[in-house]
This record gives sequence, structure tokens and C-alpha cells, in this order.
Amino acid sequence: MWPPLGRNMETQMFRSAANIWEDKLARDAAVARAFAEDAPEISPAEGIVAGTQIATAMGWRPIEAIAVGDRVMTFDHGLRPVASVKRSDLWLGDGRCPSHLEPLAVPEGALGNQRPLLLLPEQPVLVESDMAEALFGDPFVLVPAAALEGYRGIGPVTPHRRVEVVLLEFESDEVVYANGAGMIRCGSVHDGDVETILEGDTVNYETLPFDMARSIVAGLIDEDHRPQNYTFAAE
Repeated sequence: MWPPLGRNMETQMFRSAANIWEDKLARDAAVARAFAEDAPEISPAEGIVAGTQIATAMGWRPIEAIAVGDRVMTFDHGLRPVASVKRSDLWLGDGRCPSHLEPLAVPEGALGNQRPLLLLPEQPVLVESDMAEALFGDPFVLVPAAALEGYRGIGPVTPHRRVEVVLLEFESDEVVYANGAGMIRCGSVHDGDVETILEGDTVNYETLPFDMARSIVAGLIDEDHRPQNYTFAAE
């Protein structure tokens, strides 16, 4: 059995523990400040990967070349000027990219895209679905890209180099065209603005929760495998 500690020894231990705790708090605070200062402007799991071609008034342009004021073709409202451009990095290429940040590779034609497309997992994507029309009265719904895994060969890939991400924002939510007919949601500069929300001056596209989105995607997969009914004209 260990002998009891003397009062002086106990006091020294408590002081040492207190100093260690204070040092830990100071270190944690310093780390938090550093992360706050270096934090990216956007969530690393949303945005559009650099190199993606976006439909604009000047034709197809890489997203990284688009600036504030440029007019971009949108799904519902025609050409709209870009109100804000934010940039970040999904991955810097060091070590292995965390699985929850891995982009999804979209083969050519899977979403109407005319060339392969990379999507970030939380990026809302507009899809057309019979199930959505039956449930919501509108065939077009937004799903997080991660929910598309397994549909027409879409799946995550591990990046081995820096991946730059660009986020376009408009006065209200918009859906833009990427690499052809791929349709991607871009947010509003007023996102989170309570006054604007109460006034109802902007359009808001709601993204389905992941579980519901997976159900919609399962329906899309089923639609692809459903036998087609053809009607032949009588001779």
C-alpha cells in the first residue's frame, strides 16, 4: 500500500494540476483563435469544384473565372448577376482526405452533364423524379450530392491533390447549369438574414433531408430499370 502523501506534496500536486489545466485552456483558446482566423469562407463540403463549366451570358466558363457582376444562366430566372464569389479548399493534398469530404465523381451523362463532373457531398443538386412528383406535386427536387451515390455510376473518389472550391451567391437562391445539363443550387447573399426571410423577398430552394433524398434516388434507380412501354402505330 502506498504511504499517504504529505500536505506539502498534495499542495504541490494541486498547483501543478492547476497550472497544467490553465496551460491547456490557454492552448485550446489559441488553437481556436488560429482556426477562426484561418477558417474557410464556406463549408468545405459544399460549393463547386474549380474546373466545372458554368453556363453564363458569355457561354460556358470555368467557375473560377466567374466574377461578381457576371451574368449566369439559371434554371428558373434566366440570366442573373452574381452577387458574391467565395473561395476555399476542399483538400490541400496532404495525407488522406477524410471520407466525409470525398467528392463524388459523376460520369458523363449521369445527370445530363456532357462531361464528367465532381460534386462535393453536401452540394444540393436538382434532379427530376416521378416519386417526387407523386409526393410533392413537383418532379424537381434538391438532394445532397452524397445521396446520389450508386445512381448511374456516381460514387466517391479520393483526391490526391489540392481541390479548390468556389461558391457563387446571388440575390436569391438559384440553380445553375454545370458541365451541360447538370443542375446545382447556389445560395443567396441573404441566407440567414431574418429580416429578408420575414419579408419574403427571396426565393428559397429547400434541400431534402438525406434519408428522404436517398429514397428519391432509390426511386430514380428503379425508374432506370423499369421496362419501357412503347406504343406502335398501326400499319
